[in-house]
Amino acid sequence: MERNKKMKIGFDIAILICAAFLSLGFLSLKNGRMWIYALVAAAGLAAVIDLILQLTAKNAAAKKSPAVFLEAAKVRELMLLDEHDKPLKSWDLAGKTALIIGKKNEDEDVDVDLEDCEYSTFIDGQHAVLNYCLDSWYLEDLGSKNGVKIRKVEDGGCYQVTNRPCRLSAGDVIYIANTRLLLT
Repeated sequence: MERNKKMKIGFDIAILICAAFLSLGFLSLKNGRMWIYALVAAAGLAAVIDLILQLTAKNAAAKKSPAVFLEAAKVRELMLLDEHDKPLKSWDLAGKTALIIGKKNEDEDVDVDLEDCEYSTFIDGQHAVLNYCLDSWYLEDLGSKNGVKIRKVEDGGCYQVTNRPCRLSAGDVIYIANTRLLLT
């Protein structure tokens, strides 16, 4: 939004300068080519102002965005929430590259065990997996019977995870049956 404001101000200034140069050029019609020089000068000045504004906006974004995006992308913990959004249990994600979410049983081991949850009858032994790749966490459904959904923090929308990994951000909520897992 700020970049658009700067761009608009820059264009407004360029238009005013163009108008001034054109007026001067038309006023001095004694020299037949003066208005052409004024027009070329005004267009050149407008291009320079636009370039300066674009470079300023890019520099400001480069200084600001890495910290903002890195902070938003860092997911450190997975929390099991109760019906009142209070944490019941948590799993530290530091140093991990993959976590299987499901119910522990004699045949299958899981990293995030949801066996004690209220809706555990709807959760498969190996229901979903969290994978860490290229500085982001991704969620995949492992062919579960009841599926996996994600409520994205960016838009509040709830999406079914199907056929491909879904990128996660801090603040997203994973739904496994009616069990909710918050990424923080």
